[in-house]
Amino acid sequence: MITTSLIWSKMLVRSFYREHAGFFVFVFLVFFGVVQPSTQLYFHYALIRGVLETPALMGLVVLAWGLYGLRVRRFILQTLGDPDARFLYKINALPARRRAAQCLRTATALHGPVIGYAVLIIAVAIARNVAGKAMEISGFVTLLVAGTAWEMHRRLRYPGGNTKNTGKPGWRRVTYGSILLRFLWTENKGITVAVKIFSCSFLYLFLRVQTRDDYDLRMPFLAYSLALFGHGILLHRCRKLETTRLLGYGTLPVNVFHRGTQYALFCFGLLLPEIIVLGWLTPHPIRLIDSLAFAGLGYVILLMLEGILLAWTLTSADYLKLCLILYGMLYILVLKAWG
Repeated sequence: MITTSLIWSKMLVRSFYREHAGFFVFVFLVFFGVVQPSTQLYFHYALIRGVLETPALMGLVVLAWGLYGLRVRRFILQTLGDPDARFLYKINALPARRRAAQCLRTATALHGPVIGYAVLIIAVAIARNVAGKAMEISGFVTLLVAGTAWEMHRRLRYPGGNTKNTGKPGWRRVTYGSILLRFLWTENKGITVAVKIFSCSFLYLFLRVQTRDDYDLRMPFLAYSLALFGHGILLHRCRKLETTRLLGYGTLPVNVFHRGTQYALFCFGLLLPEIIVLGWLTPHPIRLIDSLAFAGLGYVILLMLEGILLAWTLTSADYLKLCLILYGMLYILVLKAWG
């Protein structure tokens, strides 16, 4: 049983966290990098209080956890569907109880970040005598983990049962940028929605508190640009799609201007939710000129990240390091220019 647990841990748990290391670094920087160390405890305590007292924030947290659960489910199905992972189906030789226990342990390990933050929220809820909220959160997380374990157990018992043909004949003209956007929505829905939620929510929250007497856009822009550099995960996956499944496009007789236009439209479509949020907050609490500056600089950042991928072939780890270096340079530049 120990050997089985180690094999499942290497194939599923370690592979999942290694593959999504960039996403977890991005989340860590969002929650800890934009707040001064001396105020981090107060910030997170106030954030948890807001989650417990504001239904909208609670709904946002539940939505983020649900999207994370969908991403875990997708990873599990992809791994179990890989021909190199067929040996994992040997677990069916074990008794049903031991097989279910292994699935539950694996699902719990995969949902470690959600469980950890849920424990903190439950502890604060109990301390503030709101046991009902604590029970709701624990019940949701329990259902999330149990649902993942059940789906894993079912896939092991009935391999290939979820495959279906969803291909539909198309009649409309399809642009290259729309292919990349569709790829993000269909095959990377969880991480795409998570990145957009973090980007739009932090943009809204940091700009919403601006007043005429205290109008300082340094921290909102740094948080906004950090979220934009987090889009590098999506851009890198699109570039991987181009180099593995869209090689034929590079051989087509398409001029440089048209090819560049397609990438420009793709980046604009990717930034469209943030542009909508900026338009919503204009002219109050943010001025029109500053709103246009946020949109323009954000668009330039995405174009720069896309251009880097087109110019050099980088692994996800090297690309993440480069994004962190560029963000550090931008951080220093903003503090020097606006300090």
